[in-house]
Amino acid sequence: MTKKEKRTEEKNFITADYLIIGSGIAGLRAAIELSNSGQKVVLVTKTEIEHSNTFYAQGGAAAVDPSRVEDEKDSFESHAQDTLKAGAGLCNAEVVERFSEKAHDGIEFLINQGVEFTENPDDEYPYELHQEGGHAKPRIYCVGDFTGKAIEETLAKVVRADLNINILEYHTAINLITKKWLDKDQNEDDKCYGAYVLDRQNKSVVTIKAGKTFLATGGAGRVFQYTSNPENATGDGIAMAHRADVDIANMEFFQFHPSVLYEANLEGDAKKRFLITEALRGEKMGGILTLEKDSLEDFVLNYDVRGSHATRDVVAKAIDVEIKAKGLKHVWLNVTTKATCKSKEYIKSNFPEIYKTCLEKGIDISKDPIPVVPAAHYMCGGIVVDENSETSIRDLYAIGEVAHTGLMGANRLASNSLTEAALYGKIAIEHALANHDEEKFSEVKIPGWCASSKERIADVATMNQFWDTTRTVMTNLCGIDRNEQRLKLAVATLTALVDVSTDIYYNFFPTHEIIELRNLALTAKIIAESALWRKESRGCHQRNDYPERNDDEYMIASNVD
Repeated sequence: MTKKEKRTEEKNFITADYLIIGSGIAGLRAAIELSNSGQKVVLVTKTEIEHSNTFYAQGGAAAVDPSRVEDEKDSFESHAQDTLKAGAGLCNAEVVERFSEKAHDGIEFLINQGVEFTENPDDEYPYELHQEGGHAKPRIYCVGDFTGKAIEETLAKVVRADLNINILEYHTAINLITKKWLDKDQNEDDKCYGAYVLDRQNKSVVTIKAGKTFLATGGAGRVFQYTSNPENATGDGIAMAHRADVDIANMEFFQFHPSVLYEANLEGDAKKRFLITEALRGEKMGGILTLEKDSLEDFVLNYDVRGSHATRDVVAKAIDVEIKAKGLKHVWLNVTTKATCKSKEYIKSNFPEIYKTCLEKGIDISKDPIPVVPAAHYMCGGIVVDENSETSIRDLYAIGEVAHTGLMGANRLASNSLTEAALYGKIAIEHALANHDEEKFSEVKIPGWCASSKERIADVATMNQFWDTTRTVMTNLCGIDRNEQRLKLAVATLTALVDVSTDIYYNFFPTHEIIELRNLALTAKIIAESALWRKESRGCHQRNDYPERNDDEYMIASNVD
C-alpha cells in the first residue's frame, strides 16, 4: 500500500472464488471451463465482452489435427519447427513441442462451442485449411476472413447465457491486490487476492476479493499511433503486473503486422486501421507485395527467398525500409486476378469482409492492388508464466496475449496466438481448480478501496496531450527501426510521462481515462527500456546500430526491473 492511499473504505465489495480480467478468447474459455466445473466466476471487461483483440483477428487458428499426422499430411514436428524458426532462438523448445501436440484441443473446444470453421466439401478432410507465411503446411483453421469475430461472438453468446458467470462490463481494473501491497514489511512469498476495479457507469470503485485471479487483458497496440488493435488495448495487464512486481519478459518484441489498409485521411491520428489478413499472401491466394501499383515484381524477394510469403518480421521490416528509403507513403498488396489467377468470385467468397470494406473505399481488390502499411499488431513478450500459466505471484495467472509462455520467442508465427489463448485458457483453469484452498482464502481480510482524492480532473485536454505524446514517441523512436539514440530519448521522455501520469492518478479520482493513461505510459516505458537493453537485431526487434543477431550475449529473454 502506498502512502498516498489512505484507508477510507468504499462499501462496494464482491467476493469471488475466481476473477477473470479480460474477455478475449483466453478469458472466455477460462470462464466457460470454470463454469463447466460448477464454479462461480466474476468476469471483468472494460467495454462489452465482445470488444477484444480476438474480435478483430482475421487469419485463423493454427493447429495440426492428429488424424492428419496419421495420414502423413502434416506433423507436430513440422508445426514446432516452423514456430521455433519464427521465434529466432528465443522460444522455449519444450513449450513449443507441448503446444504443437496439444493445439488441436483448442480447435475442438471452439467447434464444440459452435464455431463454424470454413468447410471443404471437395476434400476428405472436413475443414478448409490455409497456409500462411512461415508455415510449411496448410494448418490454419478459418471462418472466412473474420475468424476472430466468429470465435468471439460464439463464446460471448455462451458466456452471456451462463448463470455461473457474473459479467461486469464497463469495469476497468485499477490495481491488483497482493499480500505485499497490503503489508510491504512481510517477507513471505507474495500472493494475489483479487483486484480493485472501477465501475465506469456508477463512477465508483469495487473491491473484488478472489481466490484465484486471471489476467486475460490482451495486448498493448495502442502504445503506437498506428495499430490494428482496438482502443482498449492499452497494456493494462502488463502495467498492473509490473506495479505488483510480477516478472515480465521480452517486451521489446512487438510484432508489426505487414499489411493494414493505408488511408490518407487517417494519417497522423490514432484510429484503428483495418487489418488485411496474411492469408492474402498465403499459399492458396498467392498475393504479392510491390512498390509500384502496376508492378508484378515481389520486392520482398530482395530480403528473403520466400518473398511475400515470409514471416511477419521479415515482411514488415522490408516494407518499412522501402518506405523510408524511397519516401513512399505505402506499398501495394496485389491479389488481383492478373497477379494471382484467382477469380473475382473466389476472392469474394474467401475474403468477404476485406472485399466489402475495400470496395466501400473505392478499391475492387479483384482488379486493383491494395495500399498497405505496417502497424503494431501483437505483443510477443509479456507476463512470465510457468507451464500452468501461473505467474511469479501465487494465485495470479496470465493467459492469452498478455502472457509470456515461451511459445512466441522473438517473433510470433502467424495464427499461433488464437490457438495458444484457447489452449492455455484451459491449462490455467485445470491447475487453479486442483490448487484451490477455500479455507485459507476465506480467512484473508481485504480492505476496501480508498482514493487519495475524489476530485474530478478538469483539464482533459492536457491529459489527452500526454496520451498523444506517448504514442508519438513510441512510433517515431521505438517502432520497427530502432537505435540507441532514439531509444534513450524515448526512455527519458516516457519516464517523465510515467511520472506525470502517476501524479494525475494520485491527485484525482481514477477515471477510466486516467487509468488507461497510467497503464499506457508505463507499458510504453517498459517496451523502450527492453529495446534499449537488447543490443542486437532478432525477430521483430530490429536495431540499425546493431543489425546482426548476437547469440553469444543475447540468446536469453529480457527481464524488466
